[in-house]
Amino acid sequence: MTSYSVLPSGPRYTVLATWRGESADVSTKVTTLNDEMAYRLAPILTQLSENAWDAAAWLDTTPALETAISQVIEQLRSPAESVIPIDLTADTGSRHGDQWSFIDTQDLLATELPKIMNSMTRPQRLTIADELASDAAARAEALQLLPTGLDPEDVTSRIWQMCEVTRSERNGQTGPLPEGAAGWLVRSWGPYLLSPAMRWGARDRLVRIEQLVAACRAHGGRGGADDDPLQAHLVVPRHPGDFEGEVYYVTVHEDRSNSWDTDPFHPMTITHKSFGQEAQVLGKLDAADDDGFAEVLGGWTRLVPFRR
Repeated sequence: MTSYSVLPSGPRYTVLATWRGESADVSTKVTTLNDEMAYRLAPILTQLSENAWDAAAWLDTTPALETAISQVIEQLRSPAESVIPIDLTADTGSRHGDQWSFIDTQDLLATELPKIMNSMTRPQRLTIADELASDAAARAEALQLLPTGLDPEDVTSRIWQMCEVTRSERNGQTGPLPEGAAGWLVRSWGPYLLSPAMRWGARDRLVRIEQLVAACRAHGGRGGADDDPLQAHLVVPRHPGDFEGEVYYVTVHEDRSNSWDTDPFHPMTITHKSFGQEAQVLGKLDAADDDGFAEVLGGWTRLVPFRR
């Protein structure tokens, strides 16, 4: 979630991009403008970047969002005189089109961003295009690297900020899953998961909880996500019209209480609970094991895809 600030430099004002590195914040110059334009541009770039980093971790709308950002970059690099608004709409199969990060970006690309870009010179547009491209490239690299369990080797990589509550917009700080997922991560594992790969491991478990709840509801059942203990509570109908259903819990922490010492790569525990009987552990699975969840809980778990 790269944030942008303004540094006065004589009669001109420099816009800086800042993000978290491995052990210290990293900043780079984006462009130099007059004071009014610089103070208008910085929050717009912050809004766009922080929404995009939040979506990259948690939302299935990120392909549409990244496509829209690539269209902005293409326009800024083209010789055309004006930048036209981008119509950002979620794919029909997206579930997260109503999430704040996505809705806010829709408004931004249709209004404020093209307006300010049209007041810039071509060289200024090119510097903004390069910055947007660098930010987008880091997100794409993160989505390739972090699922492997590896961290970036470059201590200044923008990937070190992945899965955190955003700096300025505070995306992820509050709310249910997936809107408040970054805050759930901190509450469930503590604020000291410094490694992006470790945060991504925790992220997979939060995404699996949200996905199972959505799939259960799509199957005609009832479900909810609990943050302490961190789990999915699923009531799965045995047949159409079955109101009581079978009750399952898919829990993240093995002792069922949140612990800051818990391994974010630990398997998730699936438990079946029948009225008046002891809970029965049905299995322990990695969050990304689609086949395993379908085998233990049923094919309904595939009604909503798990976004790896």
